[in-house]
Amino acid sequence: MSIMLNNKRENNKFINNIINSNIELKAFNNRKESIRNYGIDLLRIFSMINIIVLHINLFSKELNYNSPRFQKIWLSETMAYWGVNGFGIISGIVGYKRYKFSNLIFIWIQTFFYSTTISLYNYVKYKTEIRKKKLYYSFFPIFIRYHWYVNAYFCMYPFLPFINYGINNINKNSLRNVVIILFCFYSFYDMIITFIFEKKNYNFLNSGYSSLWLMILYINGGYLGKYVLFHYKKTKVINHIFWLLVYLCSSFFSYEIFFTLLKIKSKILPQIFISYISPTMLIQAFSLILIFQRLNIKNYILKKIIFFFTPLTFNITLIHLQLLSEKYYLTIKFIEYFKNLSPRFLIIKTYGLAIMIYLFCAFIDFFRFLLFKKFKIKELCLFLEKECPKLIDKVINMCC
Repeated sequence: MSIMLNNKRENNKFINNIINSNIELKAFNNRKESIRNYGIDLLRIFSMINIIVLHINLFSKELNYNSPRFQKIWLSETMAYWGVNGFGIISGIVGYKRYKFSNLIFIWIQTFFYSTTISLYNYVKYKTEIRKKKLYYSFFPIFIRYHWYVNAYFCMYPFLPFINYGINNINKNSLRNVVIILFCFYSFYDMIITFIFEKKNYNFLNSGYSSLWLMILYINGGYLGKYVLFHYKKTKVINHIFWLLVYLCSSFFSYEIFFTLLKIKSKILPQIFISYISPTMLIQAFSLILIFQRLNIKNYILKKIIFFFTPLTFNITLIHLQLLSEKYYLTIKFIEYFKNLSPRFLIIKTYGLAIMIYLFCAFIDFFRFLLFKKFKIKELCLFLEKECPKLIDKVINMCC
């Protein structure tokens, strides 16, 4: 009898443990669900669509002053220019609390994978249109300007432990002062110098095509993520309208300045406000971040769609940029199609085309995701992250 009672008690304990573990698991999942901001994830997707719009305009050569659709193309260009800044700031918002060296290895493998496979495919199928030199470059994707954003991100990544430490340990007022100084010196001051001396890139930011500018965006994002965003439970519609008006005003202001400087034939570069380091382009990104992070997305299906596309978004810049820049049949047909679009509702059509390219590239990257999962590439990166320091220590001990 006592044995039966003991067995019953053990069974009850076992069942209670299962129930408690399930409760803890559900609580953990709910906590993860509450921590994840689907508005920021949606903005990441939208920022990539805007980056694609910039590249559509670039490779179609419609930004030329002689183009009959010059004004409408530049309006879409101005409205989409915040995309890179937005992507960089979001990196700081979601990344200031964590750092993994394996991510850097994984980024290199992904870049190498797309650079070599697309180039090899184009070289085999369109030999007469692709130079061998470009094929050789594809084997060293990080160290050339071809994928400038990946280059900048790769150069910034080793410094992230120090940047994250600063963001997490500096008090709010000091970090806010750092953000203000960075904005004043590297954005606002650069604009003033351009006006006075008619000289661009005074601070060697290369118009934002640099790892230094990406670091500045990351720090801004870290400050926003730690002290500004996610602290408001409810947001009135009027606040969304206000920040949308800020975005539109900064866009149209930059657009009007551009055409005014062109009309008066000023020596000042017309794109002074249409640049990654321009104050108005930063204001564009900040205003949209403040709108999207407060979106209360409750629809289950929409959440699943956002959750599916978010991890694929970074690689879309690798795929579409290489597809658009290569001079082969698909690109030629695409440019012809874009140039034949009627000027009516051109901006809407451009964004529609960008969404189509985004979905096409995401479809490609999903198969890359399945391939990497099958061959356990992520696990390989984690293994290298764990074993590389040990190997380096052994080499140092042998040499010393």
